[in-house]
Amino acid sequence: MDKNLLFALDIGTRSVVGMILKQHVNGKYEILHKKMIEHEERSMLDGQIHHIPAVARVIKTIKNQLELEVGSLTKVCVAAAGRALKTVKGRSEKDLSLGEITSNEEVIHMELAAVQQAQYQLASLLDENSNLLYDCVGYSVLHYYLDEQEIGSFIGQQGNKASVEVIATFLPRVVVDSLMKALDEAGLEMEALTLEPIAAINVLIPPSMRRLNVALVDIGAGTSDIAITAQGTVIAYGMVPVAGDEITEAISSAFLLDFPVAEQLKRSLTEETVVTYTDILGFPSQKDTSEVISMIGYSIESLAVGITKEILRLNAKAPQAIMLVGGGSLTPLLREKVAEILNLPIERVAIRGLNAIQSLIPTLKEEGPELVTPVGIGIAAKENPVKYVTVSVNAKTIRLFQVKKLTIGDALIAGGADLSKLYGKPGLGLMVRLNGEVKMFKGKIGSAPSIKMNGVYSTLSDEILEGATIHYESGQNGEDAEVTIQEAYDDHSVKTLWVNGKAETFETHYFINEQRVCADTIIQDRDECYYRFPSTLIDIFDLKEWNSETKRSHFTIFVDGKPLSIPTKLTDSVYLNEQRVNLNTLWHDGDRLEYQRTEEEQITLKHVTDALDVNLHQSCTVIFNEEELTLVRPLYSFYREEEKLRLDSVLYHQERLLMKMTDQKAFIFQDVFTEVELVLQPKPGESLILLKNGEKAGFQTEIQTGDKLLLKFEMLV
Repeated sequence: MDKNLLFALDIGTRSVVGMILKQHVNGKYEILHKKMIEHEERSMLDGQIHHIPAVARVIKTIKNQLELEVGSLTKVCVAAAGRALKTVKGRSEKDLSLGEITSNEEVIHMELAAVQQAQYQLASLLDENSNLLYDCVGYSVLHYYLDEQEIGSFIGQQGNKASVEVIATFLPRVVVDSLMKALDEAGLEMEALTLEPIAAINVLIPPSMRRLNVALVDIGAGTSDIAITAQGTVIAYGMVPVAGDEITEAISSAFLLDFPVAEQLKRSLTEETVVTYTDILGFPSQKDTSEVISMIGYSIESLAVGITKEILRLNAKAPQAIMLVGGGSLTPLLREKVAEILNLPIERVAIRGLNAIQSLIPTLKEEGPELVTPVGIGIAAKENPVKYVTVSVNAKTIRLFQVKKLTIGDALIAGGADLSKLYGKPGLGLMVRLNGEVKMFKGKIGSAPSIKMNGVYSTLSDEILEGATIHYESGQNGEDAEVTIQEAYDDHSVKTLWVNGKAETFETHYFINEQRVCADTIIQDRDECYYRFPSTLIDIFDLKEWNSETKRSHFTIFVDGKPLSIPTKLTDSVYLNEQRVNLNTLWHDGDRLEYQRTEEEQITLKHVTDALDVNLHQSCTVIFNEEELTLVRPLYSFYREEEKLRLDSVLYHQERLLMKMTDQKAFIFQDVFTEVELVLQPKPGESLILLKNGEKAGFQTEIQTGDKLLLKFEMLV
């Protein structure tokens, strides 16, 4: 075959279209020959070949027919059906409290992690017995979120959580494998491969137009395939399982027609104002086209709703324009319904045929939209063929389906790398309470992965080429937060105070869970911490365990070898830099403190006898001359070595005393006069008389508690 000729095949659900195109020196293409054969059985389903021999027979028949026109055909351009693509949303998140996003590489990592999450979702949606392998053929970022609010860029943003949402498209590898097998059985070799949506887009929407947000919808017999452009590329693919056959079924049901008859009637709706038909009962009928369209209006609207719903799912909003191709796009009122549902002007929704392909020289009488995809397959496969790129990822051979610029990130996903673990995790943080206030300490940030391509350090966004050798190592996890209590406060002070002429150093004190600790003690999660510097003189007194002037001390005496503690008041004299101050005074580095302590009172034997818990005296209470009188006599005597002490004898701290019992004897009348001062002035002739309880007594008469004593003078007879 002439090297300027192209053999293109469009293998659809109902039929296979084969074309021979010629490329001219001016870059334009011309359709030389076209053949179309319908499948004899349901050998295709959802874009995937289910019966390879049956499809191969149809391909071979078309090949043989075209060979009669151009000679031997050995290579062919084909497309993987867009309806086989799976489009899934994915999402990834990052905790910004562990560190903000500072580079575009981190953003790309989040995007790829979202693609991988979409891949996991796809696997969960499939039958658990399915072993299909899916290649990612593209993804687009739908939204960036900061704390669930949409944002334009993460770089340098402050917040709690960053999220990215993508829509990713996957192609089952078995679709391409079965396609190659059917070609092989038909005696053909795949010259080039493309995707059906890409094929149509390449001939209708050149790269210069792809910055516009345009949806291309290829409405076939069984499915409607959707591709969307924006930002200079194809951002999403989708498929809805409703198309032209739904309209044919509605006509068949409404008018009792065999499916082929209903299909023919459907096609005539765009060409005739009145249609005639014979139903399955043999009755001929004739109806206005408008009446037929009215009876199938619900099915037409259902098709429009299914298409627009998928467009909104993929694009999140109505696109700027919509192009309809494929035989089903000719369905009456479909264009108008799509524009109405999406609230677009009718001129923004267009049915495109061969006359819209600028690079095609018009030669065929048919120029309908059903031929756009077969022509696009030939041109796109020639000018922008999809290839497989084979690379090595950590010594594992990976084959990627190249429908866009492939990056190292794509290779890592295909190689099974867990992108959520590619960057090292941040170390665990600490949450503690410092002087009553909650404070967080972050762990160290994990390191970025080490990625080399062909021995050169690379990034996730670097493009890969055939035969590239990629080696990656995941980043190391960050270390857990480790903070000393001194580092937590960062306010350590050291000051010198001269105390009675001697320099003493004082520094900040630290406490964890009410226990004093060293400055280099490591704090633990949820510790209660506080710090204090002894900034006042009373803080110094507490540290030195000096008592303040309002406190009491204890004076110790040993009596017969047993200690006796006697509380006593102390008086402090405090001078700071030669000025008398109170203990609430603040002090500063280098200040001079003079401090003296004196006893407020002297300790005597009386303090000791008052403090002893024993009966130290013998007593007797009597009524003397009608007045109560108590006589007291010590039972014990106290000695300092050989010295007998009096009650007012001054004692000294830690002194040792002996306590000796005195001789005990009864009180006598004469003892009264040691407590009572009497001035005796008897009159002449009077005599002194002593009475005890009314009876005469003498000075040596013993007395007891309760006795009534009387002393008086009487005249002698």
